[in-house]
Amino acid sequence: MKKIVYLPLDERPCNANFAGFALKNNPDYALISPPADVLGDKKTPADFEKVKAFLKTECRNAYALALSVDTLLYGGIVPSRLHQFTEETLLERLAVITELKKDNPSLKLYAFSLIMRCPSYSSDDEEPDYYGTCGREIFLRGQAVHKYAEGLIGEEEYRKTIEKLDAVIGENLSDFLKRRKTNLSLLCSTLAMVGKEIDKFVIPQDDSAPYGYTAIDQKTIKDYIAKNGLKQVDIYPGADEVGMTLISAILNADHAPAPRICPVFPKEECRKVIPLFEDREVERSIASQIKSAGAILCENEEDADILLFCNLPVGEMHNISNVGGETYDKRDLEAFTRKMKEWKLHGKRIAAADIAYSNGGDVAWLKLIEKELGIFNLCGYAGWNTSSNTLGTVIYQAVLHYYYGDTEAHFAFTAERVYEDIGYCAYVRAYMCNKVLPNMDGLSYDVADGKRGEVAKLVKTSLETYIEKEFPTVYERYRIDECYMPWSRMFEVGLTVRRV
Repeated sequence: MKKIVYLPLDERPCNANFAGFALKNNPDYALISPPADVLGDKKTPADFEKVKAFLKTECRNAYALALSVDTLLYGGIVPSRLHQFTEETLLERLAVITELKKDNPSLKLYAFSLIMRCPSYSSDDEEPDYYGTCGREIFLRGQAVHKYAEGLIGEEEYRKTIEKLDAVIGENLSDFLKRRKTNLSLLCSTLAMVGKEIDKFVIPQDDSAPYGYTAIDQKTIKDYIAKNGLKQVDIYPGADEVGMTLISAILNADHAPAPRICPVFPKEECRKVIPLFEDREVERSIASQIKSAGAILCENEEDADILLFCNLPVGEMHNISNVGGETYDKRDLEAFTRKMKEWKLHGKRIAAADIAYSNGGDVAWLKLIEKELGIFNLCGYAGWNTSSNTLGTVIYQAVLHYYYGDTEAHFAFTAERVYEDIGYCAYVRAYMCNKVLPNMDGLSYDVADGKRGEVAKLVKTSLETYIEKEFPTVYERYRIDECYMPWSRMFEVGLTVRRV
């Protein structure tokens, strides 16, 4: 039994639980993650001393480590945007990686760290308090700085834009830019360990845009990688799925050959769709996700071990709150799903990346899948949050299925994805926010009554009612065992399921 130690990006289920849930009772690997009291709580960072102690203890006899550098340094993804640590303190924390390799020289160390995001909207939910009043202006300022540097706007337009934005941003800019500078410096210091202490490194982009502070930092990082000839670094859109991607890479490195995965699209035009919150054509991100997971990108469907069917519109992508439209009507989902069935009958493993919408799965497509080949005949399914979040999740599940087949963990994870990605993200969340919370004093999309309050109970009941009606084959096999609101808000839900 090989032990994989996993330090997640934060305590939310997508980071802390998905990987272990899908790997549960595996005959070859044991995944060891920190207990809940080690990790943080949204804006409250993880306890560094506890994180260090966990890593030092568990990595001594571990086979591999999948490490969130942001959790090691800052205490999680949100604390990485809020901290006031000095560079000296953070470099001392980074040195823990060297200690781990010294204690266990054979440890396979796969790590990831984000380029600090700069959201295009004003909200302090996951950002510093001032971002609620001037976040949009900070984003626009970054765009102006970048476009001016690229010669896309003139000096007069640049000067007027900066003056106008700075009048709103005020002294908050210095705090924001200081933290960006510190985080960028630490990212470069981490890159200096690649090929030495760190065997593989991924830099995901969270809420990226073609122009702005994040894109400027990305160029600096790419220049550093090129200058130093680093070959073990991947950069692409994503965040919460990367822990699963690294574990996939660990498993695939252990086996030869790794599975060949071929993406399949409803129409050829779908390849060029740029998903919401991302900065490049989806076919490029899919290729990056497959390669980063240690699998082999295959262009011929007949030669593939896994066919990754990617549900996409033929043009502009919508949020799950805006279902349908011309770009969706052109997909011909019926023919797309029949093709899945045909390949399944020919013995191919079929994975479903439900990336037609952001923030939720496509109910119509999953119903077609259930009709044509059966949900539990898929080797992977996901449809949550961003396109890249979904891709990393379904590729991870498909890789596990390639090596271990129809395990109970596989079926349970599939059922959990249906309850969450389809049941919660595509229906119950909106139902709760529009019909239920307005009648509950002081509660809203951003404010639930704690992690396990009345809201969580109502979500559980609503989910089981919805799944029983719309996807009875899932309901007949699996019910919700636990339901909670991880960050006491409605954006995400925490779920585990049990076999009936």
